[in-house]
Amino acid sequence: MKKYWNLFWHFRKIQLMKMMEYRSDFFFWMIVSLMWTAFNYFFYSLIIGNSKNIAGWSYDEVMILLSFFTMIDAFTWSVFYPNMIDYTESIYDGTLSKLLLLPISNVFVILNQNTTYHNIPRFFIGLIVLITTVAKMNINVDVFQILLATLLFLTSIIFIYSGWFILATLAFWVEKLKNINEIMPGFRNVYQMPVSIYTGITSIAVTFIFPLGLVTTLPSEVILGRSNSFNIIYFILFTFIFASLTLHFFNYSIKKYSSVGN
Repeated sequence: MKKYWNLFWHFRKIQLMKMMEYRSDFFFWMIVSLMWTAFNYFFYSLIIGNSKNIAGWSYDEVMILLSFFTMIDAFTWSVFYPNMIDYTESIYDGTLSKLLLLPISNVFVILNQNTTYHNIPRFFIGLIVLITTVAKMNINVDVFQILLATLLFLTSIIFIYSGWFILATLAFWVEKLKNINEIMPGFRNVYQMPVSIYTGITSIAVTFIFPLGLVTTLPSEVILGRSNSFNIIYFILFTFIFASLTLHFFNYSIKKYSSVGN
């Protein structure tokens, strides 16, 4: 574990060095990221400000959910996207063979070697809005709620990353499938709203079949003190099984890899 811990921070240092080398690029994309974050909050304030609530969620409650979405979105563009882009490109250009020869877990390197930092301010904006909204609503949040919400937040990250990883792994099976990495970002709209807005078959699909709708709803409900124990247990178990299947699919798919003769 110590080896992987040191390697994790070594990757972070390398990416920090790259960031310092291209500082203007970093500041430009950071400004773009902050503008998108501000637009999101402004957009929802316009929609919910007039209707007072959406699917039974008040304005402040949706702001809590949107804060969790903002923090997860920071991971989406700072961690998930750059690593999955590198992963699929390494399959197509044959450089994945270099990773397979390393005396460490291939999955660890694939999922952790790349990071961008311009979305980090988004994470802290989401966290600050979350804290200030909870204080504004005079919600008494105990330690158990904080720990459970944190657990669900981390579970959501694992769930989304697993889904992205299994989609990117399809690159072993289909040639030149570079647009595969645009699928998961498109699903962000599903968990940008409370799961209660969905009805009928759609509700079943995003709650039980593939519970994207629970990604931000569950930690928000925990903070609001109205969590559903069944949904929490189901989501955690689903994510654990899904992540395990993703690893098995990777190990199976990698047998099809033949490099490009490099």
